[in-house]
Amino acid sequence: MRFATIAMAVGLVGAFLASSLQGTAKLATDDLATTAQLVDGTITTGAIAPRGPANGPGAMRLIDLRTGATCKVSKPDPAARIFRPVPFGPDCVRSPGLSRVSLWRSTEDGALIMADSGGGTVIEFAPGDGVLYESIYPENQLITIVPAKS
Repeated sequence: MRFATIAMAVGLVGAFLASSLQGTAKLATDDLATTAQLVDGTITTGAIAPRGPANGPGAMRLIDLRTGATCKVSKPDPAARIFRPVPFGPDCVRSPGLSRVSLWRSTEDGALIMADSGGGTVIEFAPGDGVLYESIYPENQLITIVPAKS
């Protein structure tokens, strides 16, 4: 009986200490969208606010997983729906797929299309899971795009 009383007391003290270490509950209302908005045909409601700075200016790194070629470029304008020249540096030429690319554009669904000088699609990317973009067309291209750190 004495052991049970001591064990229960230790458990209560432990629960009290654990709850005081966690601090007070805080509601992250800044991360929540509180109203419904219709923007460019997209409805944003309820739970999570739309991303802001992640879609803005910055740099990203393209990595060809087959050849190891990697290069850094400025992010494309997500609102631009027409082909624009790709600001590739000399490092991108080491990738057979990227060496054929000269133009790119974003699509309404968030995809990124890279094309040759005639506008023919060379590589198509979809927003990735854990990365910015993953190549989806053609199937033999293994290129991923991640945020550039420096």
